Amino acid sequence: MEETTPSLELTDDGSATLRHPFFGETYHSLRGAVGEARHVFIANGLAALDRDTVRILEIGFGSGLNAWVTLEYARGRNMGIDYTALELYPVASNVADRLDYTTDPLFAALHNAPWNTKAAITDSFSLTKYYTDATLPGNEWEHKNYDIIYFDAFAPDTQPEMWSPEMFARLYSALSPGGILVTYSAKGTVKQALRAAGFKVLRLPGALGKRHMLKAIKETEPTFYAKE
Repeated sequence: MEETTPSLELTDDGSATLRHPFFGETYHSLRGAVGEARHVFIANGLAALDRDTVRILEIGFGSGLNAWVTLEYARGRNMGIDYTALELYPVASNVADRLDYTTDPLFAALHNAPWNTKAAITDSFSLTKYYTDATLPGNEWEHKNYDIIYFDAFAPDTQPEMWSPEMFARLYSALSPGGILVTYSAKGTVKQALRAAGFKVLRLPGALGKRHMLKAIKETEPTFYAKE
């Protein structure tokens, strides 16, 4: 497994993000890494689910920030989390060690967890990280019914294959009825691709001054929506 060594960059809320050495993109918004993660994936995602146990799929483990804010949120509410993450560019451990999101050793535990096998981070939080290309069909992660998908791939212009109707159709199939997908992007082509896959798409206020983000719902009965 080949690790990636991105550079660190400070964001406006004082938290660090990473910049990918090949794509040249940051892993989170420069307006605030932690603020964006909490707004998109917690406030408009996990917090909307009223249940004791939640199965999460993250597209892009990256810096581990989304997993960390999930662990932090769930731990304070006695919520059980079964967390699955897909990553093709694992961050080198010496880079992850420099991220200062928290002094809690559980953040390091998320990065140090083995790949391609389930690990118990706490009694109520399990993590399975797959080193894989999410665009390839037939992967093991597809054989689960998730309650929520954190879609945090690099931008549509950078990784268009990740934002295709075909990819969203596979994610739709992996969600339980009533499940949701949340993402920072509100690009028109993303909305169209989500609707083509069968999702009901909601446009919500974005993080930290960004105009919009998207929340997509898998309704109990499949419905296909017309293009806006």
